[in-house]
Amino acid sequence: MTFRPYSTVLILLALSICAPGCTNLLARRAIVSFAESLQSDDLEQIRATTSDQFASKALRKPEAVSDLKMMRVPKGDVEIISMEEVDESTKKATVQVGTKEQHKIVDFQLKLDPETSKWVVDDVVIGQLDDRGKEIRRSVTEQMDLLLSCREFMADWHEGSREVKLSHCTEDLRAELDKLPTTWFNKLTADIVGTDRRSSFRPDARLNGDRAVVRVPHTDGSLFIEFHSVDGKWKAQNLAVEPKDEDSTGVRSLVKLAASLNQTAGFLTAFASGDSVEIEDYSSPNFYSRCLMSGDFQRIPLPLEEVITAEYESKQFQDHSELLLESANATYMITLRHIDVTEKGTTKTRTETRVDELTIFEEDGKSVKKVSAILLSNSVVNLFVEALLDRDLKQLRQLSSNDFNNRVWKREAARHFVILPYPAIDPGDPKVFATAYRGDVTEISVEQGSMPMTFVLRLSDDMMVIDDVIIPDHRYRPSLKANLELMLPIYEFASAVQQRDVDRLIEHSGSSLDQIVWKQLNFVPDVSQQLVRPLMSEVVRIRVEEDWTTVHTSDGVTNAEIRLVAEGQYYRIHDIVVSGEKDDSRQMAFLGTLRSMISEGILLPNGAKPRSIMHANVPKATPVQAIQQTSFEPIEREVYEQ
Repeated sequence: MTFRPYSTVLILLALSICAPGCTNLLARRAIVSFAESLQSDDLEQIRATTSDQFASKALRKPEAVSDLKMMRVPKGDVEIISMEEVDESTKKATVQVGTKEQHKIVDFQLKLDPETSKWVVDDVVIGQLDDRGKEIRRSVTEQMDLLLSCREFMADWHEGSREVKLSHCTEDLRAELDKLPTTWFNKLTADIVGTDRRSSFRPDARLNGDRAVVRVPHTDGSLFIEFHSVDGKWKAQNLAVEPKDEDSTGVRSLVKLAASLNQTAGFLTAFASGDSVEIEDYSSPNFYSRCLMSGDFQRIPLPLEEVITAEYESKQFQDHSELLLESANATYMITLRHIDVTEKGTTKTRTETRVDELTIFEEDGKSVKKVSAILLSNSVVNLFVEALLDRDLKQLRQLSSNDFNNRVWKREAARHFVILPYPAIDPGDPKVFATAYRGDVTEISVEQGSMPMTFVLRLSDDMMVIDDVIIPDHRYRPSLKANLELMLPIYEFASAVQQRDVDRLIEHSGSSLDQIVWKQLNFVPDVSQQLVRPLMSEVVRIRVEEDWTTVHTSDGVTNAEIRLVAEGQYYRIHDIVVSGEKDDSRQMAFLGTLRSMISEGILLPNGAKPRSIMHANVPKATPVQAIQQTSFEPIEREVYEQ
């Protein structure tokens, strides 16, 4: 056979012409083989049609077949629309899968397998609709890698060792979880993945570059896992449990819950040792500065080993979280808040979780003690006693509750407290003999000299304030607040009489006295001056009656009964009845007397000249004597009561 050079040239030319077509044909066969393998649900057959990269990421677990179904990779007839050669070993194909009536457009990336010299599928890109109905093209390899990573995470967090569980976390999450006590770590991870290992796994994934969120069904609702891609592997950055039960707060953030647990462990350790320096790093600035910095919290017993190894209960809210820890004799509730903290030596701020309160429940919840109340109460009581002794209104206002201030200390009449003989307490430091805690209310019983007193304190705006002082005395009501809101208006009324200030008298008079007297006269008659001394005499008794409250005073010569009525928020003077200490058969009722003087023309509006001027020279003796020397008969008690 004679060799003809031109024949070889023709053969090579023919091969070069058909090579692209043959290559495309082989690539098409790879796509068809992949589509057929999907219909077989045979994992090994699918692997045989894909690259090592695809197999290692998307097919590395037996569950990959069912996960591929969740990807909704279309199956059916394959029609190649276009084929693009990227390089000698890479092609991209746009393929129509399905019938002409019902089909999807799928993008295939093909690789030339260097060992078999066959074209295989390296990735598949399909369109999916987002929440707004917009199509997004996504890589099946990336999505399968994410779903399988989620499977591995769930399986290992159910049964894996601590180290295996931590291996699925980013460095930030691992740093928080790594510090947790063993009991708390085990409970936390169990709560996150739930107690029910479901046979079905139907996650809902949202992927965006190197970050993704996967929603997984949970025993108590839904579990959300935030994944970050780290060195080509998906790692958990944060997790949250959204509860289906409205009464549960779930887990808003695993990172924040772990931080809360770590802060709690550090706080309790420093608290038990009484370390006021170390505890600052775990406490909110407000809690530390007002309570812990100078408070003797070491005297509050805390069984550290028992508490820190006990299982916790957690509730997470938008602005704070609560942890409940049990011991044999008490329950400890730690309240934590997320606050902005300035880094020491810099102006930079960062958000940290800090302990803001520690509450101790004892006697099956009957005794509720807040550490802030325990540490602040005694010092507040000491300061309040000192302010009472010094008649220091500014200090009393700062240490009192809003109710105490509104009813007593912030009223204009409170200025008379500096001369009020009540309460008559002995000087010295109060000696505590009993303390009762009821959440925000604390009652501290002390001996002040020979006098027993009970201080009622409330927690208000993170401060313990005095809401009342209970002083046992058979003559008065036990409440200091209730007594002062009666006594001080009497002094203010006496001051207004002495200064002939009609406007102030109107302000502190009941509606009857105002309408019958002050709005008729519009001036203060001389006879009223005789009331000043009895009004400012010693209070000997307070009696609560059906229509009014009566304050009885005496200066040893003259008795007075000041009747007050509650109008609006305050007590006002309704009437004043004076009598002699030795002879109370004849009395003067202030309201009735002035009403008679007005009706008889003895007192005329605007100080007009009366028909008789006998009242003009009333002797300045006792009120009873003064009235007896006027031209009219005193009003008897019986007449007044009618």
